[in-house]
Amino acid sequence: MENTNAATAQTKKSTQSQQDIPSSLKWTEVENSIADVKQTFGFVPSFFKNLTEQGIPGAWSEVKAMRFGTNTALDVKLKSLIGLAVSTQIPCSRIAYFDERSSSAEAATRQEQLEAVLMAAITRHWSTVLSGSLMDKTEFRNEADQIMLYVKSMIEKSNGSVPNESMFLADPSASSKETYKDIEATLGLVPKFFRQFPNAGLAGAWSEFKAVQLNPHTSLNGKQKELIGLAVAAQIPCEYCIYFHRKAAALNGATEIEMQEAISLAALTRHWSTIFHGPQTDLQTFQKDADQILAFTSRQAAH
Repeated sequence: MENTNAATAQTKKSTQSQQDIPSSLKWTEVENSIADVKQTFGFVPSFFKNLTEQGIPGAWSEVKAMRFGTNTALDVKLKSLIGLAVSTQIPCSRIAYFDERSSSAEAATRQEQLEAVLMAAITRHWSTVLSGSLMDKTEFRNEADQIMLYVKSMIEKSNGSVPNESMFLADPSASSKETYKDIEATLGLVPKFFRQFPNAGLAGAWSEFKAVQLNPHTSLNGKQKELIGLAVAAQIPCEYCIYFHRKAAALNGATEIEMQEAISLAALTRHWSTIFHGPQTDLQTFQKDADQILAFTSRQAAH
């Protein structure tokens, strides 16, 4: 009984403490944030009802600055493509809908969108292989480091010249022996995760990896592809792929802040996907809101 009375007294004290906070002070940031949402989007989207009032100021401030702001190392188009890539492999149909249209509004081509999605698929594919194989992480990192040194030396030897695209089109019907030979010529060694891969699918898996991720003739450049891969890997999460994509992104000229922003965008995509799906946000209502947001922001950008 004494414990119950103590708990009741503590609850009353806590409630009284909350009531002592002036309402105008307590909710000023909430009201300011809602007003800013309306100014930014032209209205307050219905999905903001999924946030508690206490969560609105922080959630809005972060997404506005990181995802929609221009004072970032990554441009808005690439941020949209990262969101698209991450959302398609969660999968989150709502964010995929938004970022497909958002990236189009930022002049992303259909080919760039497809490559972003394919990079997400490739990253998820090899994450599954590596995690399922329980490959030793130290061994994987050592092989990754060897690959990066080899590729760097090949880039230096090329003196800026870009190899013909035919060099990146591996035969998807080649034998495992022929595929191993091509992998070694391209990466400097045959990594263990390729050696453990079933022979029946090896040539096809390598062909896709080489023709998309390693190919400098794609619509997305190497840095963009590796930042997308890093973003996807970070929120799977896959320690193997994170390590590989960080090294590859740096090799392709990505800075630390660009990598951190890619990771933060992946976190934001997961964050908002959870908010949309937890309360079962109606898909058609969300799509209507998304279309209204993009129409308003496009008009604002045109002025």
